[in-house]
Amino acid sequence: MDEQVPESSKHEITNEHAVLIPAIPSIKSVMPYVEAVAVVIGSCHIHSVFEDSDHVKVYLKDTRFVDILVNNGVSILGRQVNVDYAVPRADKVTLSNVDPIIPDSILTKLLCFYGTPISAIIHEKIAVNSEYSHIECGKRKIYMKIFPEKKVPTKINFTYQNMYFRIDVLVEPCEKNNACESLPTENEERVMEDEEDNDLLEVESTVNVKPNIEDLILKKQPTDKQLAYRNRGKNKANPATNMASRLKKRAKKGWYKTRHGAQTNNSAQRKKNKLRLAVRRHLATKRNRRVKEQNTSHNSESLNDSNNLLNRHDSGDVIGENSHSVSPSEVSQCVSQYPLDSKDFEAFLSRTKFNRFPLQVAVEFLGANYSPITLEALKSQLHEYININKDATLKLRVKRILAAMNPKDKSMNNE
Repeated sequence: MDEQVPESSKHEITNEHAVLIPAIPSIKSVMPYVEAVAVVIGSCHIHSVFEDSDHVKVYLKDTRFVDILVNNGVSILGRQVNVDYAVPRADKVTLSNVDPIIPDSILTKLLCFYGTPISAIIHEKIAVNSEYSHIECGKRKIYMKIFPEKKVPTKINFTYQNMYFRIDVLVEPCEKNNACESLPTENEERVMEDEEDNDLLEVESTVNVKPNIEDLILKKQPTDKQLAYRNRGKNKANPATNMASRLKKRAKKGWYKTRHGAQTNNSAQRKKNKLRLAVRRHLATKRNRRVKEQNTSHNSESLNDSNNLLNRHDSGDVIGENSHSVSPSEVSQCVSQYPLDSKDFEAFLSRTKFNRFPLQVAVEFLGANYSPITLEALKSQLHEYININKDATLKLRVKRILAAMNPKDKSMNNE
């Protein structure tokens, strides 16, 4: 922060260029004070240092740095120390019994009613020469020029955040101008004589004080858009605004609450219906699964019966015109037509498309008419379908079905 100061800027030093720093007994040299000031404004702006018994006076080259030091203070060996004017420029106002939650801005707005602040509000410390020097107490001070027509009361009452506060005020007038001193009025002198009447003291000492701090805070004026939004529904010439006002009236009467309650009941009923439907689907799925298991067991039993019948008759079935275990004449005599009609035959072909056991499917389709003769008739029907159909893919599939129904037919397997 050090910077060179030209020679032309040098001027005579007066008392207004000095600041007072409380002396710390444990410090035997002035260098810690100089270093603390240099941290804030820079060493090039320090003119001289004078050590006294109870304070250290530091002279600066420009008076504007005096205000900076008074407003900010300095830190000496880790201790925060307040800095004061050597010669006050205005009246010194000391505020006592100030709650820490009250911000400086509120106090400044209160005091602006009586004068113009010259400095920022300075917080007094609980101690200077100890490790507790950073702790603030309930005292604050400010330098301000009091208006001639105003008199600062000894007590100020106000409300902040719905709480009532009362602070004590002490005015120390500037030595240059004694006219700024706050002289007590006749009412205040009478109150000071009667110390026992505390209620009267509060009433007489709060002259020219506004009780509510909210009145002192400048409120932001609304914009044109905000005013238009607030005035919506008040213009009867606009049908849209009229509708808005009608909707507001309906809302106040509770129309929409009834509608919302009906919607809530409907949604609850829909949830119940969904739950019932889910339960029904679950029960239907379990029922279908049980039926399929029963059908599977029944089909396995019928397949075993068919295998026993085939083994009993020694049916060495070979697919082909010359390899039938039952003669064609016997088939034509016992079965007057093919065992499956056109619809059942198509269903049989579609069922055996991806089934590895066409014989089991044939037993299911023949049902009660199942016998070796009807089985041979079905094979003959498949042979006839191969001869009639011209689709090579269907022919190949039917041949595979015949080969699966009778694996002994080598001609079908070779094809």
